[in-house]
Amino acid sequence: MDYEKDLDLCEYNPVSLQYEQEIRMLARIIEKPTMSFFERLMKKIVLARAAEA
Repeated sequence: MDYEKDLDLCEYNPVSLQYEQEIRMLARIIEKPTMSFFERLMKKIVLARAAEA
């Protein structure tokens, strides 16, 4: 697929809008990765210790 060609055709092109939505969704996934089990556990421990202080 030639994404650049389809995106350049027209900003109101439904195909380009679909591509833009997919790119935004992928960017959100990449920018905010889910925490692993151990990362969540460590966050809970840190927050619990901060609340005690």
